Amino acid sequence: MTSALLSLSGTLSIRERIAIPPGAVATVKVVDAAGEVLAATAVETQGVPVSWSVSIDPESAPDPAQLLVWAALRTDVGWWGTLELAPLGEDDVVLNRIPD
Repeated sequence: MTSALLSLSGTLSIRERIAIPPGAVATVKVVDAAGEVLAATAVETQGVPVSWSVSIDPESAPDPAQLLVWAALRTDVGWWGTLELAPLGEDDVVLNRIPD
């Protein structure tokens, strides 16, 4: 008997008010409390906020409330990311500018 996949989604944003250039890519990884990557996606975007979604086997995450998100946004004008893993339940994960 196969379980239905668990759909997870969220949004990413940045604090700065800048235009995101074409070709920007947001990468999201959903990890468990031990840091094991359960799902990942890359989304080409033209701006923020960036919506993302992944599906995982519910057997690999018996308690979805314990899942965490790592994310990055790479652009020609810089990149932003999570400095720490963010709880999956946050409506919007705000990325921080990563210095060159």
